[in-house]
This record gives sequence, C-alpha cells and structure tokens, in this order.
Amino acid sequence: MRLLSRDEVRSVYDAFGARQDSQGWYEDVPLAELKEHMRFQDAEFVLELGSGTGKLAHEIVTELTPAGTNYLGLDVSPVMVNLARNRLRHCGNAFAVVGDVRAPLPLADGSVSHVVAAYVLDIFSEGDIRSIYREVGRVLRPGGLFGAVSLSTGGNLWSQMASRVWSFVHTMRPQAVGGCRPVELLACVPDGFDVAHSCKKIGGGIPSEVVVARKPR
Repeated sequence: MRLLSRDEVRSVYDAFGARQDSQGWYEDVPLAELKEHMRFQDAEFVLELGSGTGKLAHEIVTELTPAGTNYLGLDVSPVMVNLARNRLRHCGNAFAVVGDVRAPLPLADGSVSHVVAAYVLDIFSEGDIRSIYREVGRVLRPGGLFGAVSLSTGGNLWSQMASRVWSFVHTMRPQAVGGCRPVELLACVPDGFDVAHSCKKIGGGIPSEVVVARKPR
C-alpha cells in the first residue's frame, strides 16, 4: 500500500482547501462522540494535529473550553493554516501554524492538557501513528487526554462494504481520498497510555473509530 509523502499531502490539502468543510456528512457523528468524551471543560491548553480549515478549532475555542484556554493547531498545508487563522482571527489565545505532526512537536514536556487529531492519523503508517502517540505523550501533562478519530473498518455489513471500497480507491489513487484509509486506531495506541474510551461510529455509511487515551498521573 502506497502512502502519500509529506509533499504530496501538502499538495492535496492545498488544493482541497475550504472544500474540506463539506465532509461533515460522515465526520459529524464520530466527532460528536469525540467531543462528548474529551472533557474540554477542563482544558487549559489544546493542541490539534492536522487542524485543517479551523472548523473544529473554532468550536473548541468558542464553545467547548473555558475562556482563556490556549489553542495551537498544526497543519502541513499553508492553505489550510491560512483558512484556520482567518477563522480564529477573533480568538485571542488561538493560533495555527505550519508544521509536520510527525516531527518533534514544538512544545515543552508536559505543557498541554488536551490533544486532538481528527482524520489525520489515517494518512500515516501504523509505525508513524505509534511515534505520534509517543511524542504526544511527551507534551501531555499527567492526566492529559489525546482524542483521535480516523477512518476505520466497518461494523455492520454495509459499513464494511464502504470501508472496502474506500480502501480500494486509496490503493488505486490515494490522492482521491486525501491520503486517508481505514486503520485500526486502537491497535496503534502504545504502552504509556490508558484508553479512556473507544468505539466505532458510522456517519453517512462511512465507519470511523474514536479513541480517547489518557496519560497516567
């Protein structure tokens, strides 16, 4: 299976731009599950990996977290970062910057209370996903939460078929599906995290997996 390189990912999402917001037909149900279990009401500093257009970021900053919560979003696409910055322009403690989530994160050890990655880990190899978890574990404070959502294998017959079709398209032309493909996210959580919540959700016939992991105190 061929995965997209960093440059290919950047090119795909630079071209996709604001159209990413149209994917709520399958993303909204799993994201609602994520938000329910992330305890954003306790957040002090939220890091988002693959912040995209800033749609989720704006909701986190303006609706889900206490006033004054810090937010930092990283995305490899300069186009996406500019869209997120425009969305967050009236949010004083929220910033979006260009960055590769597979690189060492530009934050001190134990400096972040919450980390979010929505439909970004499924772009990477399982080895990269485990490495990202380990780096997140470094920047998370004890008791901090890492919530991730990815495409996944299906639960019922129809979602299993949808997952297989998506995987087939990814095999033929990964750019057509943004480089994302179904993964088993829970299996990629390394030692050093406690799984606080995990489930699979189906939105618009497309299966996704939601995993919320906690760094032990």
